[in-house]
Amino acid sequence: MKLDFVLNGESITVDVDPARPLLDVLRQDLELTGTKQGCDHEGECGACTVLLDGSPVRSCLTPMGKVAGRRVVTVEGLAKDGELHPLQAAFIEVGAVQCGYCTPGMLMTAKALIDRDPNPSREAIIETLAGNLCRCTGYKRIVQAVQMAAARMRGGEERPPRSGKTSEVSERPVIGGDALRTDSVAKVTGEAAYAEDITMPGMLYGHVLRSPHHHARLTGLEPARAETLDGVVAVITAADLPGENGLGDYSRDEPILTPVGDRVKMKGAPVAFVVGTTPEQARVGAEAVRVTYEPLPHTFQAEGALAEDALPIHEGGNVLTSNAEVHGDLEAAFAESDVVLETTYRTAWQEHAALEREALLGYLDEEGRITVVGGTHEPHWQQGYIAAALDLDRDEVRVIMPPTGGSFGGKQDPWPFVATALMVYYTRRPVRLAYTRAESFDASPKRHPYRVHHRIGATDEGRLTGIHVRVDANTGGYDGHGQYIPNYAMTASGGPYRYSAVDAYAQSVYTNGPKAGQFRGFGSPQSMFALECALDEMAQRLGEDPLAFRLKNSIEQSSISFLGYPVAESLGYEEVLEAIRPRYRTLQEDAAAFNARQEAGGGASVRKAVGFSGMWYRFGKSGSLRIEAHAELAGDGQIVVYCSAPDYGQGTNTAMAQMAAEAMGVPRSQVEVVNADTARTPDSGIQGASRATYFVGGAVFRAVRGLKREMLGMAAEMLDCRPSHLSLEEDRLVCPDGADGAGAGRSVTLEAVAEEFDRIGKLRKVPGIFDLSPLFPEETKPEYVPLFVTGAHAAEVLVDLRTGEVRVERVVAAHDVGRAINPIDAQGQIEGAVLMGLGTALMEEFIPGESEGFGDYYVPTTMSMPEIEVILVEVPSFEGPFGAKGLGEAAIMPSAPSIINGISRAIGARVRELPATPERVRRAMAGRGQLGE
Repeated sequence: MKLDFVLNGESITVDVDPARPLLDVLRQDLELTGTKQGCDHEGECGACTVLLDGSPVRSCLTPMGKVAGRRVVTVEGLAKDGELHPLQAAFIEVGAVQCGYCTPGMLMTAKALIDRDPNPSREAIIETLAGNLCRCTGYKRIVQAVQMAAARMRGGEERPPRSGKTSEVSERPVIGGDALRTDSVAKVTGEAAYAEDITMPGMLYGHVLRSPHHHARLTGLEPARAETLDGVVAVITAADLPGENGLGDYSRDEPILTPVGDRVKMKGAPVAFVVGTTPEQARVGAEAVRVTYEPLPHTFQAEGALAEDALPIHEGGNVLTSNAEVHGDLEAAFAESDVVLETTYRTAWQEHAALEREALLGYLDEEGRITVVGGTHEPHWQQGYIAAALDLDRDEVRVIMPPTGGSFGGKQDPWPFVATALMVYYTRRPVRLAYTRAESFDASPKRHPYRVHHRIGATDEGRLTGIHVRVDANTGGYDGHGQYIPNYAMTASGGPYRYSAVDAYAQSVYTNGPKAGQFRGFGSPQSMFALECALDEMAQRLGEDPLAFRLKNSIEQSSISFLGYPVAESLGYEEVLEAIRPRYRTLQEDAAAFNARQEAGGGASVRKAVGFSGMWYRFGKSGSLRIEAHAELAGDGQIVVYCSAPDYGQGTNTAMAQMAAEAMGVPRSQVEVVNADTARTPDSGIQGASRATYFVGGAVFRAVRGLKREMLGMAAEMLDCRPSHLSLEEDRLVCPDGADGAGAGRSVTLEAVAEEFDRIGKLRKVPGIFDLSPLFPEETKPEYVPLFVTGAHAAEVLVDLRTGEVRVERVVAAHDVGRAINPIDAQGQIEGAVLMGLGTALMEEFIPGESEGFGDYYVPTTMSMPEIEVILVEVPSFEGPFGAKGLGEAAIMPSAPSIINGISRAIGARVRELPATPERVRRAMAGRGQLGE
């Protein structure tokens, strides 16, 4: 049916089924891909919001029949005559754009609000945006951006909030001269092309046939019927794999496709690929594959998998790996203790819930290489796994990182890359693989659930003595890097505190739950939650102030740590605790005053309390400590940096550009960053555990400084001027008046310098190596080098004692960042982590076989957002570029324990299991659990 409507001010006619969703017509027919799809057309995420006659609508739920004769505005229609809309400009200026996937929907919803109410209250903005999910920002800056844009549109001159809460941060010139993100304009205009936005001629579509069982033997797989269907191009099974049917050292015993006769270990385990000319034909083809299973007993709990009569899930037993640390005389330490506290805490599976689902595009590039475009943390690792599966040399495979709509660790999983590459290998045509949201919930990695048991000793004077820890980490049906989890779990279980004796053990346990994997903080937040709650109990038992208790027991730079050796980087924990102390005291006083007013009024059904938590997080890596980046003087005089520090919303592209500009001494506009493309960039190591700024930034700094030396040397010969006399002034090198030599007063452009490099045959690209190996001799180097960042949160919570409902009202978050390369982004990362941790504490729990999407897995919305105050503490690192350390993952660590400690203090009983749902809070109140139980 032909339908007429006005799109972004222009009249158009489309010939479509009137029942077809507007979203699909916009993206597929009209190629306006700024409008996103994040929830399987269920209207749950808000990423697809557009304006229909000025009102915000979910385009995924809006049939084209309702669009006829009406006006539609998408994000592409906001900017006019090359000028950004005030909302778009404000989002960029305040740092409200991180991964950018939710941004178009946020902008359109906000525009409708301001058009309707030019002076909206903060409460109205929060309520209006409640249906638009964001997983990155914590919403604070989005609300600020809407407020600022509305004020400007009314004629005001509203400025962005100052960056940083300490004068040395807010008043210092920005590294590289510009803190605004390099990719924000493309994200606010809808021009950024995420993997699912890219199309190619002749593109095919992949569909994965997955197990509906949590544990079963695959007894039969017959693709013959599917192969005869129109539009089905290929059916691929385990028997068709040309190389390794596995993921090497990433995930032990996890097949790419389960062979007939083997067992599937979790719901969603893949058994076949079907490639079709349309997504629908691929799906129908998958349904036509005849699959038979023999269901087997399953367990989701580590305790069940560890039972003596448990069915082995993998050969060799159900314990994947373990890790231990023992030093000192624990029996003597406990004998000298006045209090020995015993606690058990439990955490839940969590879904990453990045707004962009897993989506990849594969094709043969111009050199015939199998090329996969998709969000990842380490493209060179994926290159290796693909090559092994296809039995190809690595240089026959290319992996490219596009703009990516969030990861939080979930997109580190190599399986989708290998799957996409296999489909391209067999069809020799472009193939798109895009998970549905339900498929992402079934098949993508989750955060490991933990059971953490502590025994901790202390004296009456508040000094910690010994610590005994046992951690069971549930890694689900497959490894998914769970082999490394025990080391991280054990490390976090002791924290930045002094003990005279330690006995710690952690193990990773197979079950039939979803495979667990990397999730912001990789194995550390769960143990840190248990430790910091146990320490809060200990402080209560001893009558100690929680902050003072931690300060009294914090390690110093040269102290022997929980791990049995000193840390190797600057440790700013005492500075963090002192920085947050005044705000913590204020929150405590405010809560006490509130409770006094409630009691005086006879209405003590709600109660406030302030929870506190500290943390440490290891960003030191294992394996090679040698990181490489390159810097090049381009022919046009631009500085080009080549590195592999994938940016999935955390801002590494911007940080690398800032550090390069600062190191070279040029405006950031003269720097280009080529990032995460295996055909163009060196392997800069895995970008997890908050390592990019420190490690890759260190290599970028050295590469640029090396390039600058080469440029100065070349220009010195061209100008007959000493290199030490030359100065770089934007696009030219200048020999000042009065300098020695004939070149005094002369200059040469960077473009001319580049031409001279070419004339004499000298390379314009130089490597930079950041190498900590000399600091850690092999004979004494621990498995992971002990580099740590620290932080602390104070959370003010309000608990309804009748219903068990909890509201987090204010959070103060202090973090040692070493040096804030980009204060706006640093604060934004912390704010996002606060809200993600709030979800961990109060609502997020993936339940195998039940959780399918945003309709039954709840993530924080604007309505969940507390007031968040960030304190950036700068204790410069010894080795990092400009003194920087890590941050992005670490910031989540204190969020959940500070909230849970606040709840427990408010109700007078301990909540020992995450999340603290109203039912669990009421149960704790009903039991009035004694401290330590």
